[in-house]
Amino acid sequence: MFRSLASRLTLLYTLLFAVLSLLVFGVMNYNLRINLRDRIDQEFLGDGREFVEIFQQGGLKSLAEEIRLETEGEGVDQIFIRIYSPDLQIIKTSDMHTWNDLPKDPPELENLTHEQFDTVTLAAHSGQARIFYQPLGNGYILQTGTLLSFDEKLLANFQRVFIFAFSFMLLSAVLIGFYISKRSLTGIQRVKETADQISRGNLTQAISFHNHTEEVNTLITSINRMQSRIHTLIKELQDVTNNIAHDLRSPVTRMRGLAETTLSGVQSLEEYQNMSGAVIEECDSLVGMINTMLEIAENDAGVTPLNKKPVNISQIIRDVAELYSPVAEDKNINVSLKVVDEPLIISGDRSLLQRALANLLDNALKFTQEGGRVALNLKVENQYAQITIADTGMGISAKDLPHVWERFYRADRSRSTSGTGLGLSLVRSIIQAHGGKIDMVSTEGAGTQVTICINTA
Repeated sequence: MFRSLASRLTLLYTLLFAVLSLLVFGVMNYNLRINLRDRIDQEFLGDGREFVEIFQQGGLKSLAEEIRLETEGEGVDQIFIRIYSPDLQIIKTSDMHTWNDLPKDPPELENLTHEQFDTVTLAAHSGQARIFYQPLGNGYILQTGTLLSFDEKLLANFQRVFIFAFSFMLLSAVLIGFYISKRSLTGIQRVKETADQISRGNLTQAISFHNHTEEVNTLITSINRMQSRIHTLIKELQDVTNNIAHDLRSPVTRMRGLAETTLSGVQSLEEYQNMSGAVIEECDSLVGMINTMLEIAENDAGVTPLNKKPVNISQIIRDVAELYSPVAEDKNINVSLKVVDEPLIISGDRSLLQRALANLLDNALKFTQEGGRVALNLKVENQYAQITIADTGMGISAKDLPHVWERFYRADRSRSTSGTGLGLSLVRSIIQAHGGKIDMVSTEGAGTQVTICINTA
């Protein structure tokens, strides 16, 4: 019955409401009873002081007259008054015909020196009475009592009203609590439905927001982000699978062709050795391609933690520029280097950052004609290390530029050069794994500029 979260929350809210309501009722009932009892006691004390004053001024005769007037005014069936002599004999009394069920007087009367209150249960009256004892002086004692029936009726009415109101509010709490719980959990139901769709392979429909609570909206945002990420990864996996099937076909076909040609006739040892060397080169190319794809996948998925340490990015750029200086000299390309003088420390993996920058500089030199220029700049802007690599090479066409970061993508102009089309994808995965951003702008025939921003904080 209470297997659903909505029913359990409703039960919890109802129990909490019931406990708090009963607690409030208990406190109010106790305070009301105490206040009513205190009101009666204050009246007794006021009358007692008045009786003492009358007794001291007019004696027993005046006190007897006051007793008659008091009981006739209040009603002999509601109040009684008696006077005890020093030897505890009743010497003056009001009409007691309705008070036959009074209990015996307490033994404390023999040594009564101050006011005393008592509450007794009267069988004939089916209720309680409040008794008050007041020393009058010279050993005389005043006893007066009144029924608590009015107070008991007031408390009974209060309890009946509370029971009715409590029952109504409890039913309302159950209904409202169940409605609020179901409404609050509609977002959870949407998450469940989306999870069912994901398990069936539907990754395109996101969960919509409908004024849910902040926690549910946060959960929906996380599920939508996860769904989008899964969809992207599956699409990338499909693309990689298709690219692998396409790009591995050519080297495998070449290897098979070399082997088939060599085995088609009687060949010399040198020809067999040439075939073996060509096959080894193709295998090395395949292994390099597969390792690069695995590295990109690991960087994108974040399954392999980076070996981050404080590194001097200025020195890394200098080392990369020095490494490729012979290539630049061979092509008569002017490489300018402009970095900050002081060490610029960032948190990163030195080998991966060096590999990414080397890849970008290699591309810049590869696609820049002889006599061209390549510029490497490093500056700090808004707590970011900003690295730019700009060349005056052939540039990239507008239709190819949006796709340069895709795996295995090669623009028409680059197909005549060696490469797998994975270099820029690897660079982007390395920079993003470091929490950085990379952007490229290019004009066909005028050159390309790549900008990298990595946080130095």
